[in-house]
Amino acid sequence: MSVRIEQYNNIWGYSKDFHDVCDFLIRINEDKVLTPNYLWARWVWQFGPYMSRENLSHIGLFKDGGRIVGLATYEGDIGEAYFCADPKYDGLKAQMIRYAVENLSADGNIKILLPDGDLEYQQAAVSLGFVPTGDKAAVACIDIGRNGYALPEGFSIMSFDDSRFDAGKYYGAIWRGFDNTRERNEIETESMNKRAGFDAPRLDLRLRILVVAPNGDYASHCGMWHIPNSEYAYVEPVFTLPEYRKTGLGKAAVLEGVKRCGEQGAKRAFVVSSQQFYYNIGFYPFHNETWWALRK
Repeated sequence: MSVRIEQYNNIWGYSKDFHDVCDFLIRINEDKVLTPNYLWARWVWQFGPYMSRENLSHIGLFKDGGRIVGLATYEGDIGEAYFCADPKYDGLKAQMIRYAVENLSADGNIKILLPDGDLEYQQAAVSLGFVPTGDKAAVACIDIGRNGYALPEGFSIMSFDDSRFDAGKYYGAIWRGFDNTRERNEIETESMNKRAGFDAPRLDLRLRILVVAPNGDYASHCGMWHIPNSEYAYVEPVFTLPEYRKTGLGKAAVLEGVKRCGEQGAKRAFVVSSQQFYYNIGFYPFHNETWWALRK
């Protein structure tokens, strides 16, 4: 095994490195979902106002013969690290953590997210001076089958492929749906305008579900990500406008999206969350990870 480390190119958007990482994440989870906390759809979704574009070259690509076999990345910005490895290259785990310390730290600080129970990661982290914290990240799962819901009278389901879909109205709704009260900044506005065409790789507009109120409001939304005939799907993002919460609309949006993924071959769907909302509509705890920090 001859693995070399390359830094991600400093190109924002859907570059070759972007697609290579996406393909890597699809490949390692194809037979069995190994990284439920960091699937290909999370990588695609984060390229927006959520990820610092100034530090892309800090991301580490571990390659064997030109093919990615390991990934050390941040999501929001440097100072944090997420890891994914081909199961045939588990020996890279300690090396990926060292890479993160050297390349993904911010002002000497770094926190890393490791799966609970993975001794190779954990023992490597301890040897490098990390200690686990009380901060957790959880993944929930739902088995796709008879997941029913009911809509209040006058409400309807619409997806982004509908000719009536209004991108501007959607972006106004998602901003309020996540309880933002400030104005969008320049980067967020630029990203919104760029995404108006919804050109993200592997995005299926039929799987972006809206619950439309009688007055035309986009009251609730669930974004689903799925590759036809793949056994798993991914939920991101979900919101309900404040005035429509606790009326069953969020449940309807999510379960409609889950159903449509099932029609394309998915058997289960994952969401990075431990919110009771998901458990109440049929999800169950599936995977847990812990944030580790360098010992002070």
